[in-house]
Amino acid sequence: MKQIELTADVALKHLLQEAEKEDIVLTRQGHAVALISPIDDEELTWYVRECAPEFLASIARARAQVQQGQTVGHDDLKRQLDLE
Repeated sequence: MKQIELTADVALKHLLQEAEKEDIVLTRQGHAVALISPIDDEELTWYVRECAPEFLASIARARAQVQQGQTVGHDDLKRQLDLE
């Protein structure tokens, strides 16, 4: 991972060329402000799905159910799905 201080002299073209080789952390006054990381179309599709409010809400609901003990054991699930 490479760190580059963000200044008016830093060209976007240079940043993108460097990001093709490794992750780039952009800093301003020594503090991280952004990460540039290579990504392909499939990874972008998954990223968009994982950031969707509906998906995040479903994860929050599932965590709450687990905390409340609202779970089904493996054997019970097999019975419910008639997989025995």
